[in-house]
Amino acid sequence: MASVAWWWAIPGVALVIAVSWAAWTCRSFRTPSMHDSMSAFAEWSAALDRVRTATPVRPEPAPDATAEPVPEPGFESP
Repeated sequence: MASVAWWWAIPGVALVIAVSWAAWTCRSFRTPSMHDSMSAFAEWSAALDRVRTATPVRPEPAPDATAEPVPEPGFESP
């Protein structure tokens, strides 16, 4: 009977370690202050504005490329 208890102790210890690790890694850090939240929003907004105002990069065609017209997208399904 004692040997069975020791075999059941292995998954029990593994369960305790897993739950402890999950609780440690998922713990919440300090609540952000209003200053932290507003500065994070300002950084996010600035990054979004940079993306909005950026000019798209259009690669130059290769010198040996043939000039094939690009078909216009239509309203019909292919």
